[in-house]
Amino acid sequence: MAIPLLKALKELHPELKPSYILADAGYDYTPIYQQAKALGARALVDYNPRNEHVPENKDKYFRPKCQQGHSYRYDSYDSQYDTLKYNQPKECKE
Repeated sequence: MAIPLLKALKELHPELKPSYILADAGYDYTPIYQQAKALGARALVDYNPRNEHVPENKDKYFRPKCQQGHSYRYDSYDSQYDTLKYNQPKECKE
């Protein structure tokens, strides 16, 4: 029901321009993120693992890991490329 609600929000109240859409893990679904982006908002939704396994090269918070197994540290968000930037761990500089 989230997608029809977001579409109705845009159609019935075009003057409202939400910055964020806040939802629980039950709404962790790609089309909801896409609909929020179409509204010009960011979807803040809890992650729902759905029996998924963490990829080999990521830690439990989905941060990249170096070959030695140390997690990279979050640096910033790059709005030009719509991606996150990370710094290499000190332990992996060699």
